[in-house]
Amino acid sequence: MSDDQTSGMGDDLAKLRHDHPGWDIGSAWASAGSGPDARRLWASRGGVLLSAWTAAELARAIRRAEQSSS
Repeated sequence: MSDDQTSGMGDDLAKLRHDHPGWDIGSAWASAGSGPDARRLWASRGGVLLSAWTAAELARAIRRAEQSSS
């Protein structure tokens, strides 16, 4: 994976953590022998586990979860 592909990856996690402080947020890498690696983002809080391929998707899922719990 090139520097261009990985630049900003820590930044999007930092932004998610800043924007959603009540959530534990992290990432996991999935790799395949024949294809490119992919990063899956996750967020958990109070027994709820969310996951998404992008930070924008995860932020939307967190907002939905927060709206449905209020």
